Amino acid sequence: MKKMTSTNRKARFLSAVALSLALAATPAMAQSGSNQGAATQQQMQQQLNFDDATLQNFVAATGALGDIQVDFAQRLEGVQDQKKAMDIQKEMNEKMVKAVQDAGLEVQTYNAIANKMSVDEELKNKVIDMQKKQTN
Repeated sequence: MKKMTSTNRKARFLSAVALSLALAATPAMAQSGSNQGAATQQQMQQQLNFDDATLQNFVAATGALGDIQVDFAQRLEGVQDQKKAMDIQKEMNEKMVKAVQDAGLEVQTYNAIANKMSVDEELKNKVIDMQKKQTN
């Protein structure tokens, strides 16, 4: 595997955060069964301050999600059959949820951190710094 530059790692990390937020949000909402899940997630995002251990778990999960993204992007490439594409998408979502849980987080917590990063520059920079330290 070729060595990634710092810029490539950062871009991949942020891409994984964005993708995982979009894809992992669906199972989180489905688990709640209503708009209450969205409201709870928004409250969690606004109220919680995340400790370093939780943020480290987030970084680990995001790395795993990036790997899943690459794998499934390759698998989806050239797929014309909509049902097959949806099956691949479903499998990817399931793997993403499992990756988040395997990293020691609930999907709702992962999503809350990712959401908060979009509005909290300090948190975003802290997570990016943790990611840089982990990849060095």
